[in-house]
Amino acid sequence: MENKRLRGNPAGLTNNYVAHNVRNARQSIGMDLRTLSQKLTEAGRKLSVSGVSKVELGDRRVDVDDLTAIAYALGTTPAALLSPSEGESAFTGVPAGHTPEEVRAWLAGDTALTHAALVGYWQRQAQDALYEVETAKLKLEAYAESENAMAAFGPHYQERVERFRKRLQHVNLRLLQLDPDARPFGES
Repeated sequence: MENKRLRGNPAGLTNNYVAHNVRNARQSIGMDLRTLSQKLTEAGRKLSVSGVSKVELGDRRVDVDDLTAIAYALGTTPAALLSPSEGESAFTGVPAGHTPEEVRAWLAGDTALTHAALVGYWQRQAQDALYEVETAKLKLEAYAESENAMAAFGPHYQERVERFRKRLQHVNLRLLQLDPDARPFGES
């Protein structure tokens, strides 16, 4: 009976995101594996062509120093390399239940994934959406005096009002999920 020794924890979802994102970032700028390997060596973080390939296949883990060097060499950010695909919100070690937007905001350093921080995040989002609605409505009022201006700019600002009203509804729903006693934000 062969006894395989496991070292550390197995690679998780975050490792898969990084592998996928490194390959996509490299290919999107037309860089080959050899060039990325050379750029990393020049940056003081030696990683062979084979090593880069293993990173992209998810067969080699990326430590934080590798992550920052790879992001720099590819002209992107560490957060972009860590980010899950659109609609995904699961991360290794992070309990389920967070929305994809919350995870993106967390990765960008805009919020922590604590209850209080998320309530604050959604309150700021509500204020921002409300501001956008009110600003677009003011523009529409100003353009109402001129038929030409309304014809040229009215549809754009009407679309903005509707888009940010929907955003405000979405934000208020999430805020109420997190804090049922919260007062929803609304138009005056």
